[in-house]
Amino acid sequence: MKTLIASILLLATGSAAAHNACNLELDAGLRITGDSIEFYDAAQPIYKIVGDKYLVVNGQALTLSHAQQKLVESYAKGIRAAVPEVREMALAGIDLAITGITLTFDNLLGEKNQISAQLTTELNNVKSDVNRYFSAGNPISFNRDGEDTPDFLGKQFETRIERIVETSVQNSIGSLMIAMGKEILASGGDMDAFEQRMNKFGEQMEQQMNARAAGMEAHGDKLCNAMLNINAIEEQLKHTVPAVESFNLIRVNAAEAEITQHSI
Repeated sequence: MKTLIASILLLATGSAAAHNACNLELDAGLRITGDSIEFYDAAQPIYKIVGDKYLVVNGQALTLSHAQQKLVESYAKGIRAAVPEVREMALAGIDLAITGITLTFDNLLGEKNQISAQLTTELNNVKSDVNRYFSAGNPISFNRDGEDTPDFLGKQFETRIERIVETSVQNSIGSLMIAMGKEILASGGDMDAFEQRMNKFGEQMEQQMNARAAGMEAHGDKLCNAMLNINAIEEQLKHTVPAVESFNLIRVNAAEAEITQHSI
């Protein structure tokens, strides 16, 4: 039962996510505060921009030319501008999940059912936490790939969403079994007919979710373009500032973009 429900939800959200073919990877932790942007490894700063203009590498403040200074400022500006897009992408993803949940369980259990109401409430609480985390003035951290330290939008965030869905489904398993039984009876006990009904429901749901996913796709495209620009500026910094030429802190892979040729 849980596998069936999970499959339907994944189908709903996956159809939208598939359009956003942009993969961001961090080779260092990233911490953004009101007065600095810092890349770190094992909690130790390795690359820091202070006041969005002064570059500090391994604790050493660098003397920069005017052109180098402009690159640093553009780099900092780009990173800060991407943060609201990350926030909007997270919120859009949660909204899409709420829509998928409502469509799924309202179809199985009827409108205003307990599981839809509970899941929607829990996910709206997550939205509130996202908004608080990204409030102006709050320090924001993103982990390096594979790092296990707490990260609001990292593994703990994914685990929280999974736990919310799993707990709600477990608490409503009786109602779901009854609903599924009714669906089977409506198919005359024919499991093939029941499977066809569920497949048809999945196809209809995918169509509805695709129609609702335009906003999330727009946020994804905007974030992808922003990260491509940031990555291109980083490449220019590496070529013009010897102290940072060995760093490749942000990597972006996009299906239809050659990053090394992307212009600012």
